[in-house]
Order: sequence, then C-alpha cells, then structure tokens
Amino acid sequence: MMLLNFKGKRKKTFLFSINVILILIIISLMFYSTSCEGKDSSADESIEDGKIIVGCDTTLPPFVSIKDEKLEGFDIDIVTEIAERMDKELEIESIKWDFTYQIPEDLHLDMMISAIPINSEKENLVDFSIPYFVMKYMLVALSEADIKVKEDLEGKSIGILEMNKASLDEDYLLTYKMVGYEDVVLMFDDLKNKNIDGLICSLPIIVSMMAENEGIYSVLDTVESNKEYGIIFNEGSELKEEVDRIIEEIMEDGTYNNIYNKWFNYSQ
Repeated sequence: MMLLNFKGKRKKTFLFSINVILILIIISLMFYSTSCEGKDSSADESIEDGKIIVGCDTTLPPFVSIKDEKLEGFDIDIVTEIAERMDKELEIESIKWDFTYQIPEDLHLDMMISAIPINSEKENLVDFSIPYFVMKYMLVALSEADIKVKEDLEGKSIGILEMNKASLDEDYLLTYKMVGYEDVVLMFDDLKNKNIDGLICSLPIIVSMMAENEGIYSVLDTVESNKEYGIIFNEGSELKEEVDRIIEEIMEDGTYNNIYNKWFNYSQ
C-alpha cells in the first residue's frame, strides 16, 4: 500500500533498493549452498586426494606390530592390498585400541583395522566391513605325551582362558573337563608340568608358542569360533561398499590365503 503513494524519483529509488536486496539474498543463498557442499565433501578429502588414512594399533602381533622401525602384520598386508586395488596411497596412523569403538575425530581417519571384533551392539556408532578374519582355536597337547588324536583327550583336563569360553561351541567344550585360566603363561606352564592334559588357545598365540618352543607341542584339532574381525568405518561411509567388494575379491582369487598363510602358518 505504501508503494502506491510513491511518485517519480522516490518510487524509482525504492524499486532499485528492493532489487538490490533481492540480489544480495540470492547471492547469499548461493554462497551458503556452495559452502555446505564443501563441508560435506571434506570428510572424504583424503580419498579425493588419492590417499586413504587408516588407524592401526601397532601393539597387536601378528596382526600389527613394528619391526626394525617398519609396520608389519596380517592386518597391514590386508589393508595394503585393499589400498592398492583402490589405487590409493596408504597412510597409517598409530592409535590405541580401547574397545570403545570410537574413531578419534582429530585424526580424520577413513577407517580402522586392528584385530577388532565385530560387535552388533556398536553398529549405532560405526559401520563394520564384512568379516575379513574369523578366529580359530587350537587343541594342543605335549608332543611327548601318549596323546595322538583329539579323541585321546576326551574327558581329560583341558586348559582354556576364561575370556575365550564364550567364543567356542558349548557342546565342543563339554567333551572335555575344562580348567579355566586368567593367565596364558600359567596355562602353558601347567601343560608343560602335566597339571593338565591339553589346552585350547587362539591361533595367533599357538603359532607364537610353537615357533618359540619347537617340537614341544602337537596340534590335535582346529576349532572354528564365532569371533569375527572387521574393518571399522565412520557411520555412513561410502568406503564400506568398495572395501567389502575387495575383501570378497581377494578371498576368491587366492590373495587372502597367501597373506593368511604368511602370518598364521604353524608346523608340528
């Protein structure tokens, strides 16, 4: 209504001002939209730059460790193969894995790999890859003992770490008289001293113990478990789909077996 009362130059000035304000509003909206797009893409900035940043706890051999000032391990070989097939440069950031399933925000990691168990209760915090490793357990006896097959241990005393019981089939454990331990060294000492007839322990520990004590132990059985390890991503990461595809690919073409045997091979 006020506009109808304007005449001549006053009316032209008012219309000019309105046009200027409208133009400024449009420019501001365009700038805001562009800024938002830039912010959304910043999370994947390292990937766009041809680099993938991976967090690893370097104190978990044979998955990840430092030898002669170089990173090595099963997880390192797996993630290196993934980065190569993505045609990305791999950058490793040292982290301390604490089972909170929180990705350190200040490190701007694209993913984490450190023998991390897949936990469905944490899926509201992070995304998991498909399993790239399923923990196996070994039934072991002393080589000098008159025990040659797993059936020879039925009903006898078998050591097991308390924390491993939930990962193994209950019916399998009922075959033996299970003796729980909190300390792995004590458990192996009891086997050497014949306080127990055998033990069940995780594959990485058995591989290490057999390498350090050649000829002392015999593996009588390999036991599958429900303990699966996965790669962790920020929730909603676009990387997950491609990494899942590559994991399936290396399992199908034999690459995975080569890496697995390199780190988890053991000799009787």
